[in-house]
Amino acid sequence: MSQTSQVSAHLKEPAEKPEVSRFSETVSRGSEYVRRQSGQIRMPEFIMAFLLLFGDAVPGVGLPFNQIVILVLAAYGLTRKPTFDVSRYATLRTIMFIAMGYLAIVSLNGVHSEDASDWTRRLLRLVAATVLIWVIADGRLHIRSIVLGYSTAIIFNAVAYFVGFAPVTGYYGYLTGWLGDKNFSGLVYCLFGLLILSFARNKIEVILTVVVFFGLLWATGSRTSIAAYVAGLIWIVIANRLKTFGRIALGVALYWLIDILTSDYSHSGVFADRTGTDALRSLIDQAAEVKVQNTGFFGQGLGEAYVYLTHTGSKTWFFHNSYWSALVEGGWLWMILVVAITVLYIANVFSGKKTLPAKFYVVQGAGVAIMICASRLGEVFYTWPWAVACGLAIRVLVLEREQSLGTGHDEASIEGFDERIEIRDAEEQKTPSYALTQGKDTYV
Repeated sequence: MSQTSQVSAHLKEPAEKPEVSRFSETVSRGSEYVRRQSGQIRMPEFIMAFLLLFGDAVPGVGLPFNQIVILVLAAYGLTRKPTFDVSRYATLRTIMFIAMGYLAIVSLNGVHSEDASDWTRRLLRLVAATVLIWVIADGRLHIRSIVLGYSTAIIFNAVAYFVGFAPVTGYYGYLTGWLGDKNFSGLVYCLFGLLILSFARNKIEVILTVVVFFGLLWATGSRTSIAAYVAGLIWIVIANRLKTFGRIALGVALYWLIDILTSDYSHSGVFADRTGTDALRSLIDQAAEVKVQNTGFFGQGLGEAYVYLTHTGSKTWFFHNSYWSALVEGGWLWMILVVAITVLYIANVFSGKKTLPAKFYVVQGAGVAIMICASRLGEVFYTWPWAVACGLAIRVLVLEREQSLGTGHDEASIEGFDERIEIRDAEEQKTPSYALTQGKDTYV
């Protein structure tokens, strides 16, 4: 071929477009990111956590569907091998299971009122929550998959609610959907909106998560949950830089701030029309306070945390205060136990140690939010969301101790709070299996 023909052929070849190359590279990086992130999810836990959204009663069983899922999730965890050593907290675990026996004795010997809930079913829920705490703490369950699974579920719930697909409860205009109750809706959007921050990889993801969940919380109309979410964020940002005295001072300041907001500005702006519901809440609180004052040291038994108001159509109402609920059901011993666990282990108020990355301590902010929500949102302590936060908090303490001693798991071998699932490169993926590091489990 002549030189002229070679030049002509070269001119006919299309020049590579830099824009196309950059776009392909961006798509490739995005696909790789999605692949690796989805690879850090264990599907059994993710699916069961997603199913926790649905709480309709199962015919013939007498339990809500999500309570059955909790039982299955806890039982599934017991079939797995632990990957973290929680023997240091064996005393706490023993105390928690002894407390279940204590509640059974109190309930057996209590005088059950006519409209009280079935205490045996309530005890079953508490036992399942206790098991859930420890199978999360020792790594039998993949906590990342649980948090992401339920977070996906409540985001799906919000989308379905806004497009008119999810059920509409009596709280018209407020985000409930399959969650049913406005207070519970506020609790889970607040709590999981904080816990999911543990898995954010950069500032953009953090900001996006905060904006999305704050918007969803606003849609629930729960003033307490919104205040608790803000307090939890403040704690996450500031507390890890403070020693014990500073943390106590921060806690007092947050309590003072929340008290002002909920007392002086509770009817401002979009909340100006709450006078009617707040009046009813006040009546319920007054009746609940009387019941608390008439409760003995050991409580009245499980299922008794309700009041009966004849002027509301002879209807029963559950307590709005979880501290009072614990006191009425299990007495001072039970109330002190659940509050102490929340303060000392989940919020970890009195510890200033920090040997792990800051994202590992997001659970402390969730603990602060729980303590605030417990004052106004009804059943909060020892629910399954509380159990998830508690198990995760104990996991953090285990990792912190291992890190400080230089033993066990290191930061490179874990993904978030779990052992990292090894993701193979494309050329290595000749078999469909992948395994956890240290060869403890293999998934096919």
